[in-house]
Amino acid sequence: MADNHSGNILITSSLSALTPTPYESIYGPTRAFMYSFAQGLREEMREHGVNVTALLPGATATEFHDRAGMQNTAFGDNSRKTDPALVARLGVEALFEGEDHVVGGRARTRRNAWKHRLGSEESKARRFAKLSRPR
Repeated sequence: MADNHSGNILITSSLSALTPTPYESIYGPTRAFMYSFAQGLREEMREHGVNVTALLPGATATEFHDRAGMQNTAFGDNSRKTDPALVARLGVEALFEGEDHVVGGRARTRRNAWKHRLGSEESKARRFAKLSRPR
């Protein structure tokens, strides 16, 4: 891509990159790494004409929490989660529009992204723990 001075890279991170993640204490930091990696790579690739976009989905209706054994948490309920097709569409649209990142989800997910950016780390950790703590 760099040699051709053309291309696009979409890197999946998560809204969890923006908040402490009690009971998912490995997941959140790995998503934070991916977000930071995407932003750094974006700057490195700029001079080569390659766009890099980070996709930050919120809670998405997949088997993720089932596979993680988290059915007994608020995150285990898929009924209020975003359709993965919408998340994918938003990611691809942002990629081809040259955006640096996009929050993948409906309006509620985008509001959560603002809460993650504005709240104290302590308040964000408490709120996340309520959702991720086993019942």
